[in-house]
Amino acid sequence: MKLVVGQNIPIENVAVAEVDFAWRSLKSDLNLTIHALAFSNGEPASQTKLDINNIILPDAVEQDATGRHFSIDFAKVPSQVDRIAFYGFLPELSRYSLAQTDAFEIRVNETKVGRIATMAVDAFTETDKSVLLCEFYLRKGVWKLAYKLQAVKSTVKEVLTQLGFSIEQAAVPEQTISSNEQTKDAQDKVEEAMFLDNVELKKGQNLSLGKHFQHCTAITCALTVVPKLDDLALNVIAINRDNKVNNIKDFLYQENKVLRGDGVKVSERDVLINLDLIPEDITKVQLLVTRRSSAKRISSADFIEIALTNTFTGQKIAKYISETNDKNYNTMVLLNLYRGNNGWTIRAVGQGFSQGLDKIGERYHFSPPKLRQNHREPIQQIDINDLHADRSDFIEKYKKMQSLSYWIMGIAALLVVLTFSRVLFLPLACILAGAGWYLFQRASKALRSVEHEKFERVVLKLIKANNYKLTAFEVATTCQVTIENATQVLDELCSKGLGNTAVNREGGIYYDFSTLK
Repeated sequence: MKLVVGQNIPIENVAVAEVDFAWRSLKSDLNLTIHALAFSNGEPASQTKLDINNIILPDAVEQDATGRHFSIDFAKVPSQVDRIAFYGFLPELSRYSLAQTDAFEIRVNETKVGRIATMAVDAFTETDKSVLLCEFYLRKGVWKLAYKLQAVKSTVKEVLTQLGFSIEQAAVPEQTISSNEQTKDAQDKVEEAMFLDNVELKKGQNLSLGKHFQHCTAITCALTVVPKLDDLALNVIAINRDNKVNNIKDFLYQENKVLRGDGVKVSERDVLINLDLIPEDITKVQLLVTRRSSAKRISSADFIEIALTNTFTGQKIAKYISETNDKNYNTMVLLNLYRGNNGWTIRAVGQGFSQGLDKIGERYHFSPPKLRQNHREPIQQIDINDLHADRSDFIEKYKKMQSLSYWIMGIAALLVVLTFSRVLFLPLACILAGAGWYLFQRASKALRSVEHEKFERVVLKLIKANNYKLTAFEVATTCQVTIENATQVLDELCSKGLGNTAVNREGGIYYDFSTLK
């Protein structure tokens, strides 16, 4: 199976996974290395200090001499380890980027099962220095494989530090030590350079729009959830100077999509913010996501990403990615935009609440509404005969034509018998037989066309009834046809540009006709 970025699949009954990384270096001294890192509850599984030049493999993971082949014996993975991630790092002081690689591919195999998955890697830029390629994670007792492909500009030391690993400090030559003021200035310059180009915010990190994006007055916040959760709602709260919500109209959801003054507009997966139109009494705008059912948890998704761009120029400002597969939350606050003396500032929050919007309402002194459920209608048993009515005259016409063809061919056969007594009957018999066969073929073809059109209309009705997503099995069981016939009509609709095939989180194939909405 070829995975796409963000996709994950279960790997049950796999005792030992063999992971191969293949690529071609465009520079002879690129020196890209692959490393396996183990985690427990989001933290490094080992507290031993790491030497960035000699990163020790986790228990149960082996690497061959080439550095590109790994094997994971899941039976030997320590009980506290719930995630094994594979990272690619360039040397700390490398002058190259990951864009100097070509034909990069990841292959995951098992000795008995054979090929489990392949992943094509082709999304690096000239500034990428490190990348999270893929990972194995444990969820509800089952190991899963996820294709991540999250490249960053940070070096190996910076990435490991951000992940929580302790790094052995190398000796620093005396002449390289600068004053505190010089060090602070250098850090400020590095920080400013990072922020100018689509920085990936970490939890708790701030980004000043007034300092780095002075001319940006409108922001588009795009939400991405992998895998997609149909009942995940994107909400916005406008908060005043007293850290309260003025009234329910300052809570934006599917029934109240626009903030007074048109400063904020919410859609299913986007938030449009015009900073100049936000009312003066609003000092903080909070973006959050909520499962509409209070009993459901955000942990059903592997990660949630919110990406910010300049609405007018398309310039990428920042993004925040929160891994959620182990979060027992119903609601999560992603970002805060707050007004200060130097303009607006963005803060990555990543705080979750198991009690959902009720806890949010308690914090900001308002009563949040109950979010309307997005129920998928159950598969309906549709009576195919219901679609006969508007084509009954057409069908009756060709059935009569078929009956006529039978009579004509019968007369022709009778004339053939009479030919033995009268030779002159033979030409007439041939003419009648030919005419009868022609009428029979024409009528049969027309009736097959009607049946196919009728079946297609039933399938279209099913598509609409089931939120524009269904499988060939659902069509076959509902319409009482074979899987082959159901697959054929779905593929024909896709070939007309009406839909496409997709893969769910369990690896099953379904048909997505969302373009028909």
